[in-house]
Amino acid sequence: MKRKPMQGMLAAALLVTSLWSGTPALAYSIGDEEKIDASKPEISGAGYDISKKYAVWMVEGEEAVTLYNLDKGTQTQIGDKESEKTNPKVDGEYVVWIDSRDGGSDVYLYDIAKQKETRLSDGSASVDGVEIGDKNVVWTDNGDVYLHKISTGDTEIVSASGKASNPVVSDAYVAWEDDRDGNGDIYYYDIKKREEKEAVVQKGDQGRPTLSSNKILYENRSYNQIYVHTISNGRNKELTNGSNDKEFVHMYKDDYVYAEDNNLMYRTVDKSSKKKLDSNLYGNVGPRIYGDYVLYAKKDSNKRLQLHLYDLDEKKQVPLGSVGGDPIDPSGHDRYVAYASKSKNNNSIVLYDMVKGTSKAISDPDHDAARPVVSSRYVVWYDQREDALFSYDIRKGVQTQITNEDDDQKPSEKFYEIDGERLLWVNVDRRAEVIITNLSTGKHTEVSRLKSEPLSVDIYQNYATWVVEEGKKNAAIVLYDIEDDKEREIRDNVKIEKAELGDNFVVWSEDTGNSKTGWDLYYYNIDRQKVNPLLRYTEGDQKNPQASRNMILFEDNRLSGKGKQFYFELYDFEEGSFSDIEWDDDAEMENPRMGGNRIVWVDDRDKDPYVYTLAFAQGDDDEDDEDEDEDDDEKDED
Repeated sequence: MKRKPMQGMLAAALLVTSLWSGTPALAYSIGDEEKIDASKPEISGAGYDISKKYAVWMVEGEEAVTLYNLDKGTQTQIGDKESEKTNPKVDGEYVVWIDSRDGGSDVYLYDIAKQKETRLSDGSASVDGVEIGDKNVVWTDNGDVYLHKISTGDTEIVSASGKASNPVVSDAYVAWEDDRDGNGDIYYYDIKKREEKEAVVQKGDQGRPTLSSNKILYENRSYNQIYVHTISNGRNKELTNGSNDKEFVHMYKDDYVYAEDNNLMYRTVDKSSKKKLDSNLYGNVGPRIYGDYVLYAKKDSNKRLQLHLYDLDEKKQVPLGSVGGDPIDPSGHDRYVAYASKSKNNNSIVLYDMVKGTSKAISDPDHDAARPVVSSRYVVWYDQREDALFSYDIRKGVQTQITNEDDDQKPSEKFYEIDGERLLWVNVDRRAEVIITNLSTGKHTEVSRLKSEPLSVDIYQNYATWVVEEGKKNAAIVLYDIEDDKEREIRDNVKIEKAELGDNFVVWSEDTGNSKTGWDLYYYNIDRQKVNPLLRYTEGDQKNPQASRNMILFEDNRLSGKGKQFYFELYDFEEGSFSDIEWDDDAEMENPRMGGNRIVWVDDRDKDPYVYTLAFAQGDDDEDDEDEDEDDDEKDED
């Protein structure tokens, strides 16, 4: 097993990760390192868009629309969570999409400021294309083009050819592709004059227009090139050349982007030069451009569709969504990893699903969240703005405030831990009260009163433990039996900092006062009710142990050669030996935490910080049981 020196107290390297197949066999790649990159959210093929200060997309496996604020770096879910949605588009303060909730495929409008949605079509529509621009919404229903003016609430048919598709709109014009003559042509509608006119009517197929000012860009499919039609003079001009296919053109002012043999290309209407921004684009939805940003999708090595954001000014990809900020305070448990994502204003909690490979922000974007803990069912975090604990029910997708100052509840910002549906936390409103809350029922149970805030707390299965100060340098470890409602001191009058629970044991680091031996590891056998040394060496320190199930992670400096250079060791308590799991030599680990069958940490090896994780064992079967419960709930609802 590798033992690598750490730069300072918290800079070394343990690595390794787990990938859950999601099958009943729970097939894990134990000890394989995995980097969690949530800055490129996994999306469905339902579409995405960007305009002004917002972007929208659909997360794979979900029905709500994700609305992302580019300025604040926060995201929220809009629309109901049951009906199928496609083609989300955004402009200014409004979002539109196609929705199936009324039995057909209708257009819905969402007012971001008012947080209100409105159905624009009649409830029996068959919409297959929708766009929004400058407070105008257009869509096609059975081949006819409809225009809705948000400012007046009026809706009108601007073309009744029955052959229209791919409509686009600005403040002055509507443009679309039309097959009324048996091939694709481009038509437009002058909103002020209320007149439909031909733009490009000729042999071959012209399609998928995009509109800005008085210019319409479109695909000339006969030549596989991008052309521009200028409305003011009626002229057409070829913008691209070469033998490669060009498609999915989209423009903002005079800038436009398109796909050229699955490469992302950027150009300006009046210039012949072009720039390749990326490759291997997703082939069914094209790039979108607004200002300095280009939004596009491509598949990763696991065939997952991920959304990317390119900054034309910075000339590089940039993180997207509140899940894209610098990660801190990671926590893990079998299937799930949670962490806080730092943004300009508020930190958000991100939940990553190891089975689906998807991530989403789960905390209120207007709050300031910190230090998440996660189990197989819940995520809990401290809200720095509300000075309260919040929980998120992973199965139901529901957020709940756990504590309330009106009930004389002021939770400790640091001392709370979770196991299943039980939350152990410390109320420091008047005195230090140790409380266990059942997250499924919301019931609080006070289990102990302390003279002061403890040094640590932990909960696992039927036990809880905390460390209390007895003097300036000494402390005691308390073990609490939840079922019997009994507590006892298992170690007292010793120099310790924290204690953690594993399978039938409590582990801690204790300073004997000997300058040579220093800090050593001890454990308490719960069944035998006996304290034993775990690791004692004549030189060096073993500090800050963490436990999960039968594994212990701790810091050691015996082999570093310098007292302040620590590295991490992984110890198998059941086997009574160091684990044979190795970690990467390039790893730079910060703030590792254990939970369930995995270790998670923040790693700077790639210059920017990312969350890494390792599974040291297979996960419990609880996850499959939860999936079965979900299926049963759905059947009951039906």
